[in-house]
Amino acid sequence: MKSPVENLYVHVPFCTHLCPYCDFPKERLAGNRMREFLRGLQAEWAWAKEEFSLAPKRVFFGGGTPTALSPSLLQELFEIAPWGQAEEWTVEANPDGFGATKASLLREAGVTRLSLGVQAFRPADLTWLGRRHNRATIASAVADARHAGIPQLNLDLIYGLPDQGPSEWQATLEEACALRPDHISAYVITPEAGTELIRRIEQGEWHPDPHIESVLFLLTQRILESHQFTAYEISNFAQPGKECRHHQAIWSGEDYLGLGPGAVSTVAGRRWRNTRDTTQYARSAEVGPHPTHEEEEICGPQERRAERILLGLRTSEGLAEETLQGQEACLSELVAKGWGRRWQGKFLLTPRGRLRADAVAAMLI
Repeated sequence: MKSPVENLYVHVPFCTHLCPYCDFPKERLAGNRMREFLRGLQAEWAWAKEEFSLAPKRVFFGGGTPTALSPSLLQELFEIAPWGQAEEWTVEANPDGFGATKASLLREAGVTRLSLGVQAFRPADLTWLGRRHNRATIASAVADARHAGIPQLNLDLIYGLPDQGPSEWQATLEEACALRPDHISAYVITPEAGTELIRRIEQGEWHPDPHIESVLFLLTQRILESHQFTAYEISNFAQPGKECRHHQAIWSGEDYLGLGPGAVSTVAGRRWRNTRDTTQYARSAEVGPHPTHEEEEICGPQERRAERILLGLRTSEGLAEETLQGQEACLSELVAKGWGRRWQGKFLLTPRGRLRADAVAAMLI
């Protein structure tokens, strides 16, 4: 019996430029490599149809920057599989290079949700992050998405940047809210191994400030809630009914299939990651039976339980207390500290507890 799959992630590894903080599999635009990618994805999709019972309800195109592809290549990408039959189809984009033509192409293909990588508005912040857009291109991209009729819009933001105190971050949040998005994702800047950001830290050019990050985190909750956004996960805020269903499915422990270079899959207790190299990905997918897997592992009951706790704590749904049997003393301690609360058979983190989500998870696993 084939394993059912309802959640798909498609990794498009191309960017017009490489940002200093990003550690996702990515490369600069190159015509021959993009053609290789499309061939490989087509071959991987053919394998997936034979291997699994595919009934995609939630599809997410990430990257890289999927919309960095030309309109003609985007059209080829969209024709590989019936992505548009999903209930929710999210595509990530950057403000620069996204215009009316691509917005219309996305909507006509069936895209229901655009995730726009804004990250910041202040020129100094954008420069430090290596971003090439500005306030005008952000506003234009939002207007083009709305005019094309894409139903939902998310804005990605990053905080914890140099010279960014509460007043600067509040101004960023207010400016984002003024664009009237349906969803906002606000992530703390996170140094990842192998990135330019790590080099800056090692050379003493900049250092994260955990205290300021905590202040900005709590400020984010307050400001966005005042604009009727609900914090349904530590870094994700939505207007009523506008939550990302793909994210919710993954956080709740549902299986998902990742397609493309570097994409991760978790299906029927197995987890694997495709090779990150685009050329090797394409060649191995075409030779078959599937792209080369760099990592493969079996996810047993203990591993899945640990993940459910780690991810569940991050959400507003929290964890069913029945999954935390034997942890009564720990739960009582967390409540006494003001880090958690118990409600209708569930354990949830308070805003102060969310600041320590990873530490709390380690106590409960």
